[in-house]
Amino acid sequence: MIDFNCSSPMNHTDALRQFERVAYILVFIVSFSFNVTALYIFCHIKCWTDTHIYMINLLAADFLASVFLPFRILEAFCPINPSLLCSFLLCTQYSNMYCSIFIITAISIHRFISVRFPFLTKALAPKSRIIAITECIIIWVIIVVICTCNYEDLLPEKLESCYDRKLRKKLKLHFFLLLEILGYLIPVVIVIFCSTQIIYILVRSLRHVEGRDRVERKRIAAVITANMFTFIVCFTPVHIGLLLQYLSDDESDKTFIHGFLDVAEWIATTNCCLDSIGYYFLLKRVHKREQSSN
Repeated sequence: MIDFNCSSPMNHTDALRQFERVAYILVFIVSFSFNVTALYIFCHIKCWTDTHIYMINLLAADFLASVFLPFRILEAFCPINPSLLCSFLLCTQYSNMYCSIFIITAISIHRFISVRFPFLTKALAPKSRIIAITECIIIWVIIVVICTCNYEDLLPEKLESCYDRKLRKKLKLHFFLLLEILGYLIPVVIVIFCSTQIIYILVRSLRHVEGRDRVERKRIAAVITANMFTFIVCFTPVHIGLLLQYLSDDESDKTFIHGFLDVAEWIATTNCCLDSIGYYFLLKRVHKREQSSN
């Protein structure tokens, strides 16, 4: 049962509460409708590739994130008292975010290998789907293990409100470093490296191609550039917020830190909508191939 306390004071201003109400409703409407549509289209794909496997797992993470967004909307209108439900919601929120981060990182590595080492890609083609499935299973298992082993940091007594931790109740050092280094720094370095290398190879190859191939390579380079900046913009603020929360002991900073982290978490949530752009280009390409084969 959900225990509301609408009379309790919030950790941020009324303006921020209004922002959260509008912003999360918009994200929920867009992400839920887009993800349901994408899920329907994915279910009708006849021939699955390794790229489809990565994308359907990313879609699953985005869909789960959007399913639980109504609780965040309720929290913006009427605070939910900290409970085991809040611990579950926080665990789900961060699990879906890091699952998206790891899968996007895996997609970046997959793209880089395909462009940089085409002969290796052809050699591994018969096993590519098995490799993709194995990688995605490993990612989900890692997320579940990390969340299970560190559930104590998300218990109700350590929460200021349903979605805010108490400033003085710090994350365990190993859990904090795990989130910051394994969950963000390593993936962002990999994504930037792989993306910039692919863009460089594509741009360099433009001098050797003309016509439709040239246009297609420019489009791919633009999409990869957009994906890289989307990754950086979506996931950098929330990790800066976690860093501020871990380092600060001054109660006078509580309102600012909670407010900054709330906005940063909303920015991270918008990734559920922005991933839909990737689904669009993938499904558009699949549709063209099916039409040409017919």
